[in-house]
Amino acid sequence: MSATARMWVTWIGLYAAASMFFVRLDTLPELRIAHGVLVYLLLIIGASRHGGSALSLVMVALGAIAVDMLFVPPRLAFGGAKTLDLLILVGFLITGLVISQLFAGLQRAARLANERSEEVARLSDARVQLEREAAAVRVLRDADRLKNALLLSLSHDLRSPVATLALLSDPQSAFTPEAAMPRVRDQAERLGEFIQTLQRFARSSTGSPLEMARYDAGMLVHTALRSSEALLHEREVRVIWSNDAVLSVRCDFTLALQVLGNLLQNAARYSPAGTPIDVTVLPGVHLTEIMVADRGPGVSDADVDRIFAPLNRRASPPDAEQERMGVGLSIARTFARAQRGDVRYRARDGGGAEFVLELARDAT
Repeated sequence: MSATARMWVTWIGLYAAASMFFVRLDTLPELRIAHGVLVYLLLIIGASRHGGSALSLVMVALGAIAVDMLFVPPRLAFGGAKTLDLLILVGFLITGLVISQLFAGLQRAARLANERSEEVARLSDARVQLEREAAAVRVLRDADRLKNALLLSLSHDLRSPVATLALLSDPQSAFTPEAAMPRVRDQAERLGEFIQTLQRFARSSTGSPLEMARYDAGMLVHTALRSSEALLHEREVRVIWSNDAVLSVRCDFTLALQVLGNLLQNAARYSPAGTPIDVTVLPGVHLTEIMVADRGPGVSDADVDRIFAPLNRRASPPDAEQERMGVGLSIARTFARAQRGDVRYRARDGGGAEFVLELARDAT
């Protein structure tokens, strides 16, 4: 037997039991029509709540018949009610119908609310899935952008360590073997780190290939200066610290080193010989700024956005060597933003340019 059939049998059975009970009590003088009306209305309410509108309407009709036959004289006969008794029957019938319709409306509203809730849940699940897919696409897009920038930097950023190695190995240079060997080792280590980074990017099919960790900002600046000494060996570089506190940054060391190296190379190429290059480390609330400042021509307001675009060239470069610097700032900004940082330009007071590498602070 189905659940619906069992429900109909249950309520019709309760109706029959109540009617048989009142038949047996027909000799009680205290029995009034109100007793029957109350009992059958309760049956109508229960049937309306659990059985739906069809069972509710059947219970209203059966209740009206039972009240007429069991409580309205002449008893056990249908019809023949007096005016007042007829009013009671009509009132009972109307009340039963109203109750039936109210519960039917509530059930429809509950069903509609449940359907909408399920639809909202489905849409929410779909939205979550879309957000996950969008996040995965963003991660893949960012990783692909990083890989492209890294490949682009092969011909650009490897010039510095290669030039440094060439300088150190030149017999005509002022470096003694004792002084040159540690620097050769440093440059070889840098090349090895760069190749490892390239391999890491090539192997990463999903997720971010970055290796974020805590590093001393002073060590980062010192390593970048040593890596760029082929370009800076005839330049005065002044490192300025805002205070004596040790500043730590959270970054991918190899990529952060590439960014800072690009900014140093840019300053060396675009500032007049004999003018110093200032490297200033400034602590912030959430970021640490490493600023590379020069006394070159600076950048016009109209060109600020374009200098970070790939393959950008300055309008009138002093020589052909500077034409190769078009990708440097674009690579620097791409690498910095991948580490939740940035590279920004500011005009320097008194003339020149300030390029600021922003990296997240690590206070742990």
